[in-house]
Amino acid sequence: MNRFLDERVSVSGQVAPSQVADLAADGVTVLICNRPDHEEPGQPTLAEMAGAAEAAGIRFVARPFQGRPGPDAVEVMAEILGSGERAHAFCRSGMRSAATWALAEVQRGRPVDEVLAAGRAAGYDLAGLFT
Repeated sequence: MNRFLDERVSVSGQVAPSQVADLAADGVTVLICNRPDHEEPGQPTLAEMAGAAEAAGIRFVARPFQGRPGPDAVEVMAEILGSGERAHAFCRSGMRSAATWALAEVQRGRPVDEVLAAGRAAGYDLAGLFT
């Protein structure tokens, strides 16, 4: 299930390669993977996801991590947010991707209370990022 954090950014748990064309048809122009290979048995690899994105004509960005988003993942998200592209980010549950979006939005100057409200509206409690 895709959850929208704002009009241009959605997040979800693991995306299947077969779902990438649908994301492209919905206007997604960049697919961001925040999930490392082999986190769970049977998940698609980064290479498989990159191939599906290429076949669907969208850009694939891999910034896998576990735990709290690092500066690199946040910076990449901030650049994508600044580009105006329609992005979909995924990880195991969507939480890591939502956290990356939240930190990037605050870095770009959006007030924390607005970011937290958007996260709550999408079903994510992001308050721990800012305490």
